[in-house]
Amino acid sequence: MEHRLEALYVVQFGDVALGGRYRPGGVVVFKSHRIFGGDSGYYYVGAYSADEKNISITAKIVKHDPTAEDAFGDRSASFDIEAKLTIGERVIEGHMERRDRPGLQLPVRLIWKEDLP
Repeated sequence: MEHRLEALYVVQFGDVALGGRYRPGGVVVFKSHRIFGGDSGYYYVGAYSADEKNISITAKIVKHDPTAEDAFGDRSASFDIEAKLTIGERVIEGHMERRDRPGLQLPVRLIWKEDLP
């Protein structure tokens, strides 16, 4: 079954300390070239553009839990990211980078869960 890009995904972040394995993140929704999501400590809002094989994302990541640590291991109040990902049948994966720290990349993958109604 082919899935649409506009859907709900679970997001996972690569963790160098875990030998490159992924750790749970949160959820992301792609809708009308916009992205919405979050996890227990941060919410995400942004935009995306895509072709048949690749997706580019820009998003603002904002803390809502004062004690939370972000996926990069910081406790930033907010920051912007850019991500370049490859679209697979059920998994979208690649890297995201903080705009305020060029070169600081983190593996990320999105696992399809449900098409939007």
